[in-house]
Formats: sequence, structure tokens, C-alpha cells
Amino acid sequence: MGNIVVECIVQTTLCLLTSYSLGVRVSDVQLIWPNKDLTLRASGAREYEWVDPTDRRMREPLKLETIKGPPPNSSSNILAIGDGLDVLEALAAGTTVLEGGIRLVYIDPPFNTQADVHQYDDAMNRSMWLSMMRDRLMALRPLLAEDASVWVHLDDAEVHRARAVMEEIFGEKAFVASVIWQKKTSRDSRAAFSTNHDTILVFAPSGPKKWKTSRNLIAKDTAHLLNKDNDPRGPWSDAPFTAPGYRSAQQYEIVTPTGRVLRPPRGRSWYATEPTYRNLVEDDRIWFPKDGDGSPRLKLFSHQLRGLVPFTVWGTSDTGTNDDAKRHLMAMFPDQEVFGTPKPESLLERVIHIATNPGELVVDIFGGSGTTAAVAHKMRRRWVVAERNTQTVLDFLIPRIEQVISGTDPGGVTEKTSWVGGGSFDFVHVSPRFGKLTGSDRVAAIKRNFSRSLAPSGFSKVS
Repeated sequence: MGNIVVECIVQTTLCLLTSYSLGVRVSDVQLIWPNKDLTLRASGAREYEWVDPTDRRMREPLKLETIKGPPPNSSSNILAIGDGLDVLEALAAGTTVLEGGIRLVYIDPPFNTQADVHQYDDAMNRSMWLSMMRDRLMALRPLLAEDASVWVHLDDAEVHRARAVMEEIFGEKAFVASVIWQKKTSRDSRAAFSTNHDTILVFAPSGPKKWKTSRNLIAKDTAHLLNKDNDPRGPWSDAPFTAPGYRSAQQYEIVTPTGRVLRPPRGRSWYATEPTYRNLVEDDRIWFPKDGDGSPRLKLFSHQLRGLVPFTVWGTSDTGTNDDAKRHLMAMFPDQEVFGTPKPESLLERVIHIATNPGELVVDIFGGSGTTAAVAHKMRRRWVVAERNTQTVLDFLIPRIEQVISGTDPGGVTEKTSWVGGGSFDFVHVSPRFGKLTGSDRVAAIKRNFSRSLAPSGFSKVS
């Protein structure tokens, strides 16, 4: 099975890249950039190398080594040091981790803003950045579950080009939405416009119409519920007892407690037939406002409230800010320089809630500070997270996940998810096909540094 999937990844890459070089139309509109007919592969610990997809070295197996934990299997959570493309290929070839299909891909790649960022490279040549994104998204495509979705988090620097690339890979009809996330509330008075948002591109290979049947709605806020009639069942909301359109079975007279005789407004019908209405009255589910003189309304208790279709604009009150996430990291790592623009757990909780159910697989191939892994774990999803920067993994990802597992991280969505600790993850390394790893990036050095600095509590299985 693994070899078949890997061959599918390689052939997908080869087929699409060959079509570029031959001028075959992949989609109606294409974005063109230098070296688009080549694949961009990780080389050594930091660099990339342009490679012809027919290069014989592309057929050489990748080396996956377990640093801690049992051999990965279909129930494992995986933290991997290595380039995301290499990690996906190695896991598909040598393990059963991805066999059930990926339900959610969330990636927060370098924005390519040409900024000097301590933890990762944010100043790539544009053609390299585009190929990096294209190749890794193409590798994900054959690994997705039928009801999967792919969420790519960017800012204005590359988001328009990224959408064009994603349309080439998944098809224009796979586009679902551009989510606008308000990342900060402060104003930059020096700028022409004070940018305070990022964009998350959402694609579903099955198309939005089919995907919406399996995605989850946003839970309604029950804080606004009131108990206007002291109902012993508790507080409730209410909705009009009418429906659009004319239905003969739903045209009847309703008498209010004050004696008024009502019929449905013109062009509308009552919400239910008369027998159902009488049952609702008997169950004290109908409320008449204006001291009994108003039109009937249907009482809805918290467990009866239908969820909300997600908006495409997400504000700070629901999904937090970069500063919220930074404060969380500083509380966990008071003696380290933390990421400048980490993503808050409340944002990932919203994404993971909409796109997955407990037990399903979440994948992030740009692991960064570990927010995806932490939130997926607290929400009881399986996860695979890859991060190429060895020091970032050792300094942030592993200690953070250890705190989640031990139940000593009180921040983020811990309270909302009722998380008290538990679970496990396996720690692996995937070496690149090209270039050489030296110094602290070698597997032997990683094993030594890991053994010296960390207790192995997170690697014991907890049921």
C-alpha cells in the first residue's frame, strides 16, 4: 500500500510538471514562473535544490528513523523533523500512519514577506516559494480523504498567487472560501493602510456543495438565552412560528391568549401543521410575546439550537490575535525568544472543529511553534506535524506537546476542550535526499540533545 501511494505522489508530480513543459493545459488559467517544470526538493538542513522530476535520485527511498517511541502506525500521532514533502513521502512508503486518509490539512507556511525571522526563512525567491508550495500541496493531494479540506494561511504578500496554484492542483471548483482573520486590534499609524488581517484559503477537493454535508457548524452562543416564562427546563431562545411560501396544510387560525385570531402573513404559512402546533402548545413550546397578544413564536432550548454556518470574517473575540498567542507562548517559555506572529489556539480550534471530528487525522507540514499539534491533541484528533528546523522542534514543539500531554498547559483552549492531559506521540526524523546534514542537524546529535534535555513522559501510551 505504501509503495503504491508513494508512486502516486511521484507520478502526480511528474505528470503535472511534464504537462507544464509540454504546454498541456492543466486549468483554464495558469500562473507561470521560472523553473516551473522542475521540482523543488529540500537539500541539507536549510537549502532547496531544483531537480528534474525524472532524475534517478528521485527514486531513492527516503530514510525515516524513529528517535523516540514505537514504530509509527495508523493510531500514532507523529512529530517529524524534516521537510514536509519528504516526511509525507516517507510516512506513506514506510508506515500505515496516512492510510485512513487526511481529513484536514492546515498549513501556515512562510509568508515570503522578505522579513528577517529568527525561527524560519521568510525571504525566498518567489519562483522557489511558488514551487515549494506547489510541490507540497501536490504531494498531499493523493493522501486526502474524500471529505478532506485544505486550509492555507497567508497574508497579502503571496495569497493571490497561492490561490492560483491551488486552483491548478485541486481545480477551480474545489475553492470553498477565503476566510479573513483579524490578527490584531492595534493600528499602525505609519502605514498607508493599517493591515490587521490574514487570509486563509479553504479548498475541498470534493467541492463545497458536497463538503458542506460533512463539515461542522459553529456552536451558537447560549449566553443570550433567557427564561422569559420561568420554564422549569431552563433558558431558551425563540424563533418566528412562520415559514416562507404557501402550504395549504399550514393555513389555519391561531387564537392568542388575549383572544386575538391570527392567520399567517400574506405569502407565508405557519411553521407546522395544526396537529403539530397543538402538540407544541401542550408541551409549552409556543410563546406569545406582548403579554400574550403577539404572534406565536417557537421556544428553542440550548440542545435544540441548530449551529451556525461559519462566516468568512473571523473576529478577535472568537479566534484571538497574534498577541494572544504570543502571550501564551511566553508563559510556557519565559526564558526564550518566542515566535513573532504565532497563531492562537482559539483560531486552530475553530478550523479543526469545522473540518474534522474526534479521531480524524489533521496534518500540518509547517509545524512552527506547534499550535496545530497542541490543539488537535486537546481536541482528541490524530495529528501529523512536520517541521524542518531542528532547533525549533527541540526548543518549542516537543516541550509544548509534553506540557499538553502532562496536563500542565492551562492556556489556549485547554478549558474550552475540558483537556486534563493524556495521549502520546512518536518522534521521527526524515533525512533529505539531497545535500548533507551536519552538526546539530544530524540524527545522532538530535538523539543526544533530546535525551539530555527531555523526560520521556509523552512517549508512554496513555489510554
